[in-house]
Amino acid sequence: MLSLLKRMSQLLIVLVLAGVFGWERVRAQSIVPAGDGTGTIVTPNGQRFDINGGSLSGDGTNLFHSFEQFGLSQGEIANFLSNPQIQNILGRIVGGDPSIINGLIQVTGGNSHLFLMNPSGFVFGANAQLQVPGSFTVTTGDGIQFGSNWFSAGGGNDFEALVGNPTGFGFAIAQSGAIINAGNLVVGSGQDLTLLGGTVVNTGQLSAPGGEVIVTAVPGGNRVRLTVPGNVLSLEIEPIALSGSQPNDWKLPITALPTLLTVGASGLDTGLAANAGGQVVLTESGLPVGEGDVVAGDVTAQTAVLAANQNLTLVESQLQTTGDLNLLAGDTVRMRDSVTNPVRVQAGEELIVQGNQGVDIFALNHPQSGLLSGGDMVLRSANTVGGDAHYTTGGNFRIEQLDGSLGNLFSPYDPVVRASGDVSFDSYTGASLHIFAGGSVTIPGTITITGPDTVANSIQENVTLSDGTVVAIDGNAQPTLDIRAGTTAFGTPQIIGTGTFIPGFPCICGTATSADITLGRIITNGGN
Repeated sequence: MLSLLKRMSQLLIVLVLAGVFGWERVRAQSIVPAGDGTGTIVTPNGQRFDINGGSLSGDGTNLFHSFEQFGLSQGEIANFLSNPQIQNILGRIVGGDPSIINGLIQVTGGNSHLFLMNPSGFVFGANAQLQVPGSFTVTTGDGIQFGSNWFSAGGGNDFEALVGNPTGFGFAIAQSGAIINAGNLVVGSGQDLTLLGGTVVNTGQLSAPGGEVIVTAVPGGNRVRLTVPGNVLSLEIEPIALSGSQPNDWKLPITALPTLLTVGASGLDTGLAANAGGQVVLTESGLPVGEGDVVAGDVTAQTAVLAANQNLTLVESQLQTTGDLNLLAGDTVRMRDSVTNPVRVQAGEELIVQGNQGVDIFALNHPQSGLLSGGDMVLRSANTVGGDAHYTTGGNFRIEQLDGSLGNLFSPYDPVVRASGDVSFDSYTGASLHIFAGGSVTIPGTITITGPDTVANSIQENVTLSDGTVVAIDGNAQPTLDIRAGTTAFGTPQIIGTGTFIPGFPCICGTATSADITLGRIITNGGN
């Protein structure tokens, strides 16, 4: 009996130690194939891990891998071996631990797109990099759809039936894992970069020159449907019950975001921290990050969609597209700059900022902060838009509600709107307001100027009216309403970023017109 108790005690000690050091094992391991019959072979070669074998789809264009563990330490390389016939390589991680990646992921031997799926989450450290010839997609969902069939994160798969390009991504579980990127993830010209998770935090850089960047926080019980198979830009989120089929159940627990930071990603600088109350916050700003949020970081692409189930946060972010840029939140879009670093949102074509419950922008600390678009610029919310920023657009500027009717603007410090086209919103409350429009200006509601603007780089100039009268405009000295329509030019904003795919911003200029200014009631606090 004593011998049995001693053996049981030793067993308990081993189990406890396994629990204590389990995460260290995950951090120490790199890539381990799953013994589930998929046939994945991992061959270590110094710091490089060659990944071969796997299972092919019936048409021979899709190669599937299954891993018990998938992670990389600094200096390590995950080398997916391909050939010219393989269009897509898809890997799942089944062991239940998040993937901590602080090395290089590459594809050699073919031009395959690469998909990685781990419901438990991904952390890309500051040294994480990509060297893939095709597009790169990361999902913490529990399935990748091919027509009516699924490549499931858990359980068995009928690989023969998984033909063609992916048509959707499943998130049947209540809350899938998080994706954190602190690295520099870049795909080749014309390729796409996609992050789909329960929560997605980018404190690093995402770049798809000539392609699309998609960053989306997907609520549980849904499917991301690709209306054009293989084209992530055409994605729609809908209840997974509408798909007619679902992936296998994922039965392992999901690592919560605070645990992922404090245990799984400990030692990595992710730009996030868990405070004493267990809440995850951005280290620079202190803004909280919750389930369903997206944090933007830096993004460069031809077109981009950043969509949060809850809040979309931009803190000192640099977003640049040559085409359309969509910033969407089920709750609130938040933008912040600092004295040392600007927040800069620049779209070559249309810029949409939509927070269903709120748009909260404060971007006046740095002189290079602002929102710019070559085409129309729309700020949209069910509630009053808080928009303390400088806006420059080569098209129309419009603030609207979710139903498309005109919305309201609140700006307590220094709003400046420059537009080649028309400017329209319903009402305004805040500091001195400056509007320069190549077209008409329509504000049918009430304009309430509460006081002068209070920032250093405010507009101060003398304006000569048509009758020769000179009017001094200084919104910093006194409450001022300064609206000009049909103007010929009002400056070209400074361009940020480098690279041949970042075009020069168009001149914000035009031909003088007799455009109308339509205003409702005006209330000023002792100003002009």
